[in-house]
Amino acid sequence: MATIIDFRSDASTNPTPEMRRAMAEAEVGNDDFGEDPTVIRLEETIARLLDKQDAVFVHSGTMANLTAVMTHVDPDETVLIGSHFHIFDFESAAMERIVRCRFQTLDDVTAGGRTRLLLENVLTGNQPQESRPRLLCLENTVGRLGGTLITPAHLNEVTSWARSHGMTIHLDGARLFSAAVGLGVEAAELAGYADTVSVALTKAVGAPAGAAVAGSREVTDQIRRYRWMLGGNWKQGGVFAAACLHGLQTVNKAVAVDHDNARRLAEALNAMSGCWVDLDQIVTNIVFLEVTDSSIDVDRLRADMTDQGFLFGRWKPGSFEGGQRCRFVTQRDITSDDVDRFAHAFEETLNRQRQLPASQTMRAEGEQVDHQTGKKS
Repeated sequence: MATIIDFRSDASTNPTPEMRRAMAEAEVGNDDFGEDPTVIRLEETIARLLDKQDAVFVHSGTMANLTAVMTHVDPDETVLIGSHFHIFDFESAAMERIVRCRFQTLDDVTAGGRTRLLLENVLTGNQPQESRPRLLCLENTVGRLGGTLITPAHLNEVTSWARSHGMTIHLDGARLFSAAVGLGVEAAELAGYADTVSVALTKAVGAPAGAAVAGSREVTDQIRRYRWMLGGNWKQGGVFAAACLHGLQTVNKAVAVDHDNARRLAEALNAMSGCWVDLDQIVTNIVFLEVTDSSIDVDRLRADMTDQGFLFGRWKPGSFEGGQRCRFVTQRDITSDDVDRFAHAFEETLNRQRQLPASQTMRAEGEQVDHQTGKKS
């Protein structure tokens, strides 16, 4: 089978031979009774990395966030959350049904790859006591906005404000290691602003399954109970924990490569006529491409690229008239050579649709995109 280059998600990584070996050789026990030594070692490692008292190994990022919210709020209480955050977009329906909480959204603004929450738009003091938010949920990086970053300074501002209004803090750190590398800080510094923090172990870490929630031991005791209620105990979970431990050994190095490859990909795509990438927003491992040339059949383009072994995100309406937008995510399995091969194949496929030679489709030096029309000048 031909090699597949998968830009759809950073959770698309395959275990390396070394990771598979670690899984095969893992020392295991029954996690129902807290007796799996490899799970215990992973939880201790995560707690140490994030400078928390304890951590709980769970099946997925969704379970990590759900058990954390269950711990922080009671039924009919309100969760304050950014309107572009993953928990609100993709996990809130489950939380509303299981936790029976409500959500109040915060607006945001993003520039230069940095996202800021607009606290001035939130009412708390004038709200009835029973509807005031009890929990603030944050996210770093912000996936839906393109892997953008919330700086430590703004985290401090936001969390100080939230605590002054009686809220606890949960940080959805599905891509926390990407955020830390992007900001040039340790993951523990970002985690330190929150009472609980979740981390996905299937993304930057590259494991085939798993996530973790870290916090105080009092909180993690409750999270373990909720994990059990949701059917989330691991049995011999050390097989997966071993993969996570192996990936954690090189996570920061791997993330830095992902960021470099995302920049490489973004610049290559932006150099193609009829394509636009906001290069100012490329600060981690996510790239949003917009095809501004409405004559391009994007579904055919995607199908042709799939036939060549390249996978990327679904098309959605773009910001330009007639434009179509999709997402690319770089990850451990993708090398700089893979990026170059993809860019070459993508351009050739575009050209075949236009039936124009490559020399006529490359953007001229200094060519600019009009952000209102998508036209180049």
